[in-house]
Amino acid sequence: MNDLITIYELFKDFGENHNLVNEFKLIGSLEELQTIEVKHRGIYVHLDGANLSRLNNNPVYEISFNIIVVDKVPLNEDLSLMYSNQENLFVISQLQDYFGQNMSGEERFEDINAQGFSGEDHNITTATTSCSFIVARNPYIREIDL
Repeated sequence: MNDLITIYELFKDFGENHNLVNEFKLIGSLEELQTIEVKHRGIYVHLDGANLSRLNNNPVYEISFNIIVVDKVPLNEDLSLMYSNQENLFVISQLQDYFGQNMSGEERFEDINAQGFSGEDHNITTATTSCSFIVARNPYIREIDL
């Protein structure tokens, strides 16, 4: 089982080192995205929530994250727009592979939603998804804190 710090460090390592990503940020709320000035492709991660559960009679959390990949492209350049969307999807697929290689099957990614937004002189492309991870509630056997 992994813990929340390990998951964050994997997100950060991927975001800071992937060749197609120029910025990584853990955001506190989805509203925070409205304040970010997009200059290049970035990956933004938001802790969405958690479920309490049991796995093999051990207490666990299923922790959910929103993942948003954003890119800025010139206006009226259709090919650039298509490349940007393709690369956003590729980044998320590589993130899924990266977690698959580092977390032994304890992650689950949902469908990807690709969207675009127009500005005065540019377009913004986004690819969003959510993923969840099984995380141990440590320690497994502990007295109730009363």
